[in-house]
Amino acid sequence: MESFTVEIDIDLEDIVPGFLENRRNDIVDLESFYEKREYLELERIGHKVSGSSGGYGFHQLGKIAKAIELVAQEKKDDELSKLIDDFKSYVENVQVSFVKVG
Repeated sequence: MESFTVEIDIDLEDIVPGFLENRRNDIVDLESFYEKREYLELERIGHKVSGSSGGYGFHQLGKIAKAIELVAQEKKDDELSKLIDDFKSYVENVQVSFVKVG
């Protein structure tokens, strides 16, 4: 995936770097839990990220995380592997442009 830009409210400029750093940590956890087939932990991370991403403006990441949550419930390994790759690719390639909203 090539890098892409998401416009985020400038009021969130101070907290978005921390949010993205936490998502990089989630990648490590997702990959580890996937290796161990710890579906409840995968579901938990998906739920957490899907609930918080939209508030920061990362709507596509929220959709990926929600899919991880749901697919982990069904223990569909092939789909989980692809979704974790999608999550990782998103976090590694997103660029943020801060804009004044309203």
